Amino acid sequence: MAAFQVPAADAAEVVGREVQDAADPLVRIGDGARLAGSRVIDDIEDVPVELVDETGTTPYLGSGARGMGDVLAAANIARREGEAITSRDIEPTPGELTRIKDRSREESDTNRAIGADLARRVAAGELTIEEALAEHGGEPVEDDGGPDPTDR
Repeated sequence: MAAFQVPAADAAEVVGREVQDAADPLVRIGDGARLAGSRVIDDIEDVPVELVDETGTTPYLGSGARGMGDVLAAANIARREGEAITSRDIEPTPGELTRIKDRSREESDTNRAIGADLARRVAAGELTIEEALAEHGGEPVEDDGGPDPTDR
């Protein structure tokens, strides 16, 4: 068993490297970070993947053990059986889209947020926030949470 704490964008590469010589590899991924987890699942190739209910896997360690909770949660997830899965299609929630739009406003030089359609594409991993901002262009818009007719 191995557990790693890496950016989600690097997870599939790390998994591929780690299971390269394994006789019977199995990857277990917690179901908590829905959008990031679905991208990782889609990026892992040629290795069986199980999606695990991660409820109760992160122990309370107090304030002095920063980061160790995630490592222990990963070990707990690895020990739980999950459901075999090859891909995971996730429809982002309104709250997830709002967080993506808020992040785009924070990263924008002109305090502009991308619209809902571009935020969905960011959530799906089709675009980065930087790419969505470049594609959005134009003036800052007030965002009502619905589809943005200026999205291209």
